[in-house]
Amino acid sequence: MILSIAWKNIWRNKTRSLVVILAVGFGLMAGVVAVAFMNGLMLGRLNDAIKIEVSSLQLHNSKFMENDEIQYTINNTTELMSFVSKQPNVKAVSKRLKTNAMITSNHAAAGVTLLGIEPENEKKTSELYLHLVDSNSQYFKGVKRRPILIGQKMAEKLKVHIRSKVALSFVDINSVSVREVFKVVGIFKTQNTGFDEMNAFIRFDDAKKMLSYKNDESHEIAILLNEMLNSEALKDTLTTKYSHYTINKNTILRLQNDSIPEKILSTIKTLNSNTIYSSKEFKKKIMNSIGEEKYASYRKQINAAAEQGINVSEWKDLSPELAMQSTWLDFMVFIFVGIILVALGFGIVNTMLMVVLERVRELGMLIAIGMNRRKVFRMIIIESVLLSLTGGLFGILIGWIVVSTLNSSGVNMSMFSEGMQAIGYPSLVYPSVSISNYIDITIMVIATGILAAIYPAIHAIKLKPAEAIREE
Repeated sequence: MILSIAWKNIWRNKTRSLVVILAVGFGLMAGVVAVAFMNGLMLGRLNDAIKIEVSSLQLHNSKFMENDEIQYTINNTTELMSFVSKQPNVKAVSKRLKTNAMITSNHAAAGVTLLGIEPENEKKTSELYLHLVDSNSQYFKGVKRRPILIGQKMAEKLKVHIRSKVALSFVDINSVSVREVFKVVGIFKTQNTGFDEMNAFIRFDDAKKMLSYKNDESHEIAILLNEMLNSEALKDTLTTKYSHYTINKNTILRLQNDSIPEKILSTIKTLNSNTIYSSKEFKKKIMNSIGEEKYASYRKQINAAAEQGINVSEWKDLSPELAMQSTWLDFMVFIFVGIILVALGFGIVNTMLMVVLERVRELGMLIAIGMNRRKVFRMIIIESVLLSLTGGLFGILIGWIVVSTLNSSGVNMSMFSEGMQAIGYPSLVYPSVSISNYIDITIMVIATGILAAIYPAIHAIKLKPAEAIREE
């Protein structure tokens, strides 16, 4: 009954109620669109980074992760890839050889990270082949002997084009200097100009031969998942099977270089035994020694220093800024919509206070004939919530229509493309808002309605019936 009365009371002054509903509606619509745009921008960056730059997970020899020294490889690569490919949620697996090199043309020279890949396998874990820009570019086709794929930024720097020759200089595993000539087979351009400028790709077999490898080994295994961001479960599985830990002199030395607090370092020194631990055993051992809180604070440094065997890195570990952006996606809703609702909340407070002051005599009469003050309080709260919720749902509906329209065509930011690509963001943004975001916004609207009505409702229940009835 109170709900019905509260709903009718809203429309006693239709003009005022409509103004509030429209203000809340259009305010929320703007908030939803702003959140959708930021989500689209960040999800575009995440999608490009995982599908081109870092994959969902990467495997390396733990010692290779320290200084990228090429003698530290993953042995029995084929066996490891076979095991990984059978795990749930795994979409594709590819292997790579990796080294730092100097690339030179007749006009310029530059440092580059050189990756040896299997082109057909790499297509399954990386969408780089979709980003060739020159009409004559091909993905390792058309050049039989030593083809190389370089970024557009690198091509501009070296002043080369398709089928131009470039020389690569690097050191093999025997510390012998190697210099080989390659022919540019393709030029790529991603949304990240830094990636384009710093990476070049050659065939795995060419890299293996020039680096003097003979066994089934690689520097890096890239793993792409069907659910690209949900990598924790597979990381735990692979860490348990292939990673182990030990505390020895090298471990202590690495921790000293990482500036671990002396008290923690002294405690870890007492564990020096060269004993090999599994990941779970090591975690338990360290937590029992230095405490759970300190281990949580220095987990990455301690684990990296003690790790042996295979290092399993998630996309969050390989690109911490992406992890931060992913976390920010959840906060964007509360920040943008929260600011808008705080501003609108003052308007709702003012409206509800006017409602109460206009109905002083009526409210006094209700209290006088026996209506519980709690019910009066509840009625004012419900009126405010219904007013806010009506405007909120209207705003969410309009916002959803706008976001859906923009998502289908994308928002072209090409006028800012150079600046955006310099920091890795796409110039074509597809705004999106998840269902959970809409639910969060609805809850925030209800909370705003309740909070905005508290002061007017308190004012209403403090009325003295005898005085209120005499009000004109």
